[in-house]
Amino acid sequence: MRISTSWAQQSVVNSMLDQQSRLNQTQMQLSTGKKILTPSDDPVAAARIIDLNQSIKQTQQYQSNSDAARQRLSLEGEVLQNATTILQRINELGIQGLNATCSSSDRTTIATEMEGLNEQLLGLANTQNANGEYLFSGFKSATQPFSKNTAGGGYTYAGDSNQRLLQIGETRQIADGDPGSNVFGTPTAPVPTPGSMTNIFEAIDKFATDLKADAPNSASLDDISKASDKILTVNSSVGIRLNVLDSQDGTNSDFVINMQTALSETEDLDYAEAISKFNLQTVSLQAAQQAFAQVKKLSLFNYL
Repeated sequence: MRISTSWAQQSVVNSMLDQQSRLNQTQMQLSTGKKILTPSDDPVAAARIIDLNQSIKQTQQYQSNSDAARQRLSLEGEVLQNATTILQRINELGIQGLNATCSSSDRTTIATEMEGLNEQLLGLANTQNANGEYLFSGFKSATQPFSKNTAGGGYTYAGDSNQRLLQIGETRQIADGDPGSNVFGTPTAPVPTPGSMTNIFEAIDKFATDLKADAPNSASLDDISKASDKILTVNSSVGIRLNVLDSQDGTNSDFVINMQTALSETEDLDYAEAISKFNLQTVSLQAAQQAFAQVKKLSLFNYL
């Protein structure tokens, strides 16, 4: 069997093209910093890279949820702390108003200040965050939770009793707020008698009204104290949830670092090895090209 000159030359050309392809791939690896450019390079590693990237993105979303929850809970904590300060002053005024030595005019003055503080408290209950969402409306975050009735007295709660849960870890959720009904109490109609009021605004209004009538009722002050304790309890719960977020953030950060390390080990290029490989491939290709140039001259036609 005879092997034609064209076949031999084509074989050499194909070999050089294959070398050029491998050199181009190494060059592409060096430019991207990745050792796996297509799934066919290493199917198992390519699948692992997809899984690792998905885990990292999912955990980063947990972190984003955690940041959003911290923002709302931190604001809620500030609001409840301010509410507690106001209620402490109202309690002081209530004790003064119940004192037997207090005159009718003194009680009217105390009632006026108490009503002003109640308006401030109502404003705090209707606090909005930077996104315009009401903190204490439950799922109805676009609806103002509390309003004072202009006719007939009393108050109205327009929110609901739901809590929004955010996923902050693979197996952990956290409530990013509290409905106003759980914090300030649900208004009732008609307004109940002193000693059985659960809504802080109604209890304060009732006490102020009785002070103006020079007939303060200690039961109203008890209602205010009970409502204040509820706010303190919720504020304590907010603090606990913020601590949980801090703990989970640390867990999420460690997980992301571990996943990124594994991802780097799987897909990142060893530059020293790749540069050495690139140099060897370059020399090999150049040698093949030079050899081919010499072989092309070995023809009888060159000597005829």
